[in-house]
Amino acid sequence: MEIDSNLVSIIMPAKNAAPWLAECLDSIIRQSFTNWELIVVDDHSEDATSDVLEVYADKDIRIRCFGNQGNGIVDALNQALRTANGEWISRMDADDIMPDHKLQKLFTTLQNRKNCIATGKVKYFSEGNISEGYQRYEQWLNERVTNEDHWDWAYRECVISSANWLTHRQNVHFAAGVYPEDYALTFYWYRQNLSIVGVKEVTHLWREHDQRTSRNSADYQQRAFFDLKINEFLKIDHDSSRPLVIMGKNQKSKLVAQVLRKKRISFEYIGLENLEKMGSLGRPQVLLTVFPKKVERIALEQLLGSWQLTMGRDWWWL
Repeated sequence: MEIDSNLVSIIMPAKNAAPWLAECLDSIIRQSFTNWELIVVDDHSEDATSDVLEVYADKDIRIRCFGNQGNGIVDALNQALRTANGEWISRMDADDIMPDHKLQKLFTTLQNRKNCIATGKVKYFSEGNISEGYQRYEQWLNERVTNEDHWDWAYRECVISSANWLTHRQNVHFAAGVYPEDYALTFYWYRQNLSIVGVKEVTHLWREHDQRTSRNSADYQQRAFFDLKINEFLKIDHDSSRPLVIMGKNQKSKLVAQVLRKKRISFEYIGLENLEKMGSLGRPQVLLTVFPKKVERIALEQLLGSWQLTMGRDWWWL
C-alpha cells in the first residue's frame, strides 16, 4: 500500500448508528481541511446504518465503507486501520459531530510531528439533560488540555477523548480483545513516551444518549477500567523496591486491592485515621482512591508534598 504523507485517514466503527449517522457524516464532509479519507466499518448493524453509508459513499468518493470481518469495536478499528492510505490517523465515532475546523486545527497543531498526539477540548450535547458526571468529565478533560498535564493524571480517567485525536499511523495500536479500547490506546501512548499537544478550543462534539456503548457494555464499566489502569500502573510506573500504599477505603480501593492481590503485590491501606503511618514507610508510591472537594484535595496534595512525594512520579489520583 502506498502511503500518502499529507492524507488524514479517519477510522470509524459504526453499529446501529442510523439515527445519528447522517449528521456525523455531514460534519466530516464540511471540514475545512479537505485532504481526508473516511473508512467506516459497519459492525453488524441491524438498523439502516448500511443504507445510510451507501448513500454517502456514492455521494463522496473520500468515504469508503466495509462490513466488519470480525466482531466488536476493536476488530472494526483494526480493519479500518489496515485499509487506511494516510500517514496521519484520526478516529471518529458514528454518533458524534466534528466542528467544521477540527481536522485543520489538529493537523496544524501536530505540525507533522510523528512522536506527538494532537487533541483538543470537548463538548457534550444531547436532546435531553447531560448528567453531572459527564459534565465533570468534560470539564476535567478540558482542564488537561489547558494545563498540559495529561500524563500526570493517566490513572484517574482516560485522558484523551476516544474520538478527539490525530497522530502518525505508527502510533495507533488497538490490542485485540482489550477494553476499554480508547483507554488502552492512551496507555500505549504513555508507554511510548509520546507527547500530547493541545488545541485550546473545542474540537469534538460528544453526543450523550441512552444507547451509547459506554453506557450499556460491561467492557466500559468501572471494574473494566480498574482492571486496565492498575495492570498498566504495574507495568509502567510501579517500583517494586518501594512500599505501595492505597489511600482511602471505598469501592475503588476494593477494586484496586483485588487486582493487586491477584498479582500478589503487597500494599498498605492508609486512611485519614492513620496518616502518621505514611512517615514510617520511607518513600512509598501512593494510589489515591479518594477524590475530595478542591480545598481538601489541595490540602492532601500539600501533605504528600511535605513527604517529598511528587504527583505523576510518586503518587496518582485514581
